[in-house]
Amino acid sequence: MADDTGYPTLMRPDAAESVEPGDFGANVDRLRALQAFNARLVCMPVDEASYADVVAGARRVIGCDACALFLADRATGELVLRAADGYRGLQPGLRVPVRHPNSMHAQAFSEEYLVHVADVAGLEGLQPLAAGVASALALPIISYRGPVGVFDFGSRRSGAFTATEIGMCTMLVDQMSYSLENIRLVNELSRSRDAVIRGMALLAEIRDSHIREHLRRICAYCGFLAGLLPERPGYPEVTPQFIETIARAAALHDVGKVGIPDAILLKPGKLTEAEFAVMKSHTELGAELLEGLIQDYGTYSMISMGAEVARCHHERWDGSGYPAGLKGRDIPLSARIVAIADVYDALTSRRVYKDAWTHEETARTMQADSGRHFDPELLQIFLSHHQDLARIRQDDK
Repeated sequence: MADDTGYPTLMRPDAAESVEPGDFGANVDRLRALQAFNARLVCMPVDEASYADVVAGARRVIGCDACALFLADRATGELVLRAADGYRGLQPGLRVPVRHPNSMHAQAFSEEYLVHVADVAGLEGLQPLAAGVASALALPIISYRGPVGVFDFGSRRSGAFTATEIGMCTMLVDQMSYSLENIRLVNELSRSRDAVIRGMALLAEIRDSHIREHLRRICAYCGFLAGLLPERPGYPEVTPQFIETIARAAALHDVGKVGIPDAILLKPGKLTEAEFAVMKSHTELGAELLEGLIQDYGTYSMISMGAEVARCHHERWDGSGYPAGLKGRDIPLSARIVAIADVYDALTSRRVYKDAWTHEETARTMQADSGRHFDPELLQIFLSHHQDLARIRQDDK
């Protein structure tokens, strides 16, 4: 049944066709799967990667051909595709205006009712998520703030979603709404903490008269180098989480400089031995500052790695660095990566006292310190990607 706009009449879950008790009895295994999925949602990590797990899990429980998750972007008035499973060629980031006249997902979100299309071909002008979808179901995700998104279920068969199927889908979406809202709140908190921490790092850089873009390039170089390591032997710790974290935590490498007196930090000439000893203390000062945050407010991956990087990024591969004289792989991987990125950016950037060096000049100088200052394997990997490094530098111009 369709209304005068040509779209299916919106149905509340409790308005679907009657369901005989035996129908659910025949689906006891699926109900158990639904219960297990709900338990997994409670324990699921609260990060962006969880969206794909939620969608894949929902598809397995329902047994449909495809699933997709849209979340609302209030700033733009659009539904944003966060994850999809079973839809070929459908990439996260797809946007649908919440008032799109031909979108069943926009309709479900705006009206806060489920939309069931038993036969996609029978509705002129309807735009399914992908070719080959014969029947579809869109359910709004409702939180205490109102609708926050839409969950999509698709099938290659017409009439695939019976009243029993719709009831199962409704229960599943109701259960996951709390977990999805938790992910959103934690991500919002994470972004706020990142902004404050990056502000601390920027303060240190400004006092040291470096340009603002230095931090962004350091983070980009570190994320890039870390991203080259997962397929290589000997780097089991380099997970997607590690790559994401170092691309943010690298900004904290010099945060301890906020504790160095201006008379030393901003001195134009060569430091005395005593002054250099004070300058070197920025490694311990930075680590202690960040470890204090962990003690007061709990563990947070960016702060934990930031403390590691702050303390160890001046250690050297041959053991001649500071503050602890660590050697080789005793130096944390995060700090070995930051050491390369920091020196590379310093040499290829223009300063008041020097012009920017070319990649070739920088590579020759750094390779001369391979195995002394720098991890030789990491340095070779990094410097061999000339075009990618040039793109990162260009992105800041």
